[in-house]
Amino acid sequence: SYSFCTLLAPPLFPSSSFNMLNRIQYLLIGLTAGFIAGHTIGGGLLISRGAAERKALREELDTLKIEHERRGDVVEHLKGRIEEHEEKKGDLVQQQIAKDIALQNALHHGEVANEVHIKAFEDHSHDEEDSSSMNSDSSEAAYEEPKLEPYNVVGHELPLRRAQDNSIIVIPCNLGYISFALNLVCSLRKLQITNYVLLAMDKEVLKQLQERELPVYSDPDLPFVTEKTAEWAESNFHSLVCTKLVPVTNLLKKGLNVLLTDADITWRKNPFSYVRQDLSLTFSIGSCHKSLPDNADLSKDKIAKLNTGFYFAKSTPAVISLFERAYQICKKGSLTGDQPAINTAIHQDIQSGNRKYTYGFFNGCLFANGCVFFKHLCEEEDPVIVHANFLVGRKKKIRSLQKHGLWDLTCHPDIDQYSLPPKEEKKDDGSKKKSRSFLLVLNPRRNNLR
Repeated sequence: SYSFCTLLAPPLFPSSSFNMLNRIQYLLIGLTAGFIAGHTIGGGLLISRGAAERKALREELDTLKIEHERRGDVVEHLKGRIEEHEEKKGDLVQQQIAKDIALQNALHHGEVANEVHIKAFEDHSHDEEDSSSMNSDSSEAAYEEPKLEPYNVVGHELPLRRAQDNSIIVIPCNLGYISFALNLVCSLRKLQITNYVLLAMDKEVLKQLQERELPVYSDPDLPFVTEKTAEWAESNFHSLVCTKLVPVTNLLKKGLNVLLTDADITWRKNPFSYVRQDLSLTFSIGSCHKSLPDNADLSKDKIAKLNTGFYFAKSTPAVISLFERAYQICKKGSLTGDQPAINTAIHQDIQSGNRKYTYGFFNGCLFANGCVFFKHLCEEEDPVIVHANFLVGRKKKIRSLQKHGLWDLTCHPDIDQYSLPPKEEKKDDGSKKKSRSFLLVLNPRRNNLR
């Protein structure tokens, strides 16, 4: 600043008047200007640095808040699991106390022999072992299903022995839908429903479900369609759903009432209390309708169709005859699956006046198909089941179920990484790379679902 003022001084003042006093004055002015400029620039830098530090601190604070909320959710989840475990443990203790009291009374009155006493002592020891096992692994206990034997009986003997109240739940499954089947089994376990069997539609799914000790069987009259996956709108898929009529007809002939449920359905409540006992057949609705009339001829209607992905069929001669004729129609004609085949058979019976059965529909809001549920067509959404149909492709089905909390990751975490195909990657030119094919790998030693 001093040098600058010195350079400016000669042109501004005559040399005779530019004395030492003038130089001192300009020196002071230059120092003052330099001091002010320095503080101004330095202050600006400090303010900018302080703003950046405050922004970083705010971001760190937001991150800590999110982490705190997430840990809080985990803690609440663990608390719920612990409370559930304690309730089950308390029930076991009460049951054992009741057993001990009954045993003491029986021994007091001399109604049991020594070998019965020994047997009761052995049962008591097993109960203690089960209780200690539950304490060691609370996560497994949360999904513990009462073991219902058998699960490895060959042929029709398995559904006959697992049926309850003369009714059996049948879950058709091929390799492409095995993750859906396990998700459905998880929902059945939570509802403590055990009268179900998995119907293997190919050899590989039969092998993998047997390794998991799940109640799976293959119908002797049902040839395996393919060992590959089958998606809707593929020829293999239509052959697959057409052959579902064979095992259902065979079980009806054995005297069992059949509740058939597709694998891509999640159960939220027990549906048996909603089955209409006044009807021979109760179907879910196959269109975006909340309700449909009973015993109406819907074959000519292009919208209102019954759905064969979830239905209850009573074992009557008229129903058996209907399913037999539907299979023949499906096998010989160009119809795409069991659903239009049953519609056609019902239409023929109505036209000929030979219909000797009654049929109707579940409530469309309670037994929600994919159109009704995912488009929120019902005001109060508290469905008994949710069917992920109206969605083409496993990826879209799984992500839709996940979004609504209907995909149970805690029940089968070992297959979750194989549930979805890899995402498509974009090339440099903007086009999409094709996803590579993959094999669904299961680990039968983890999360054994019986």
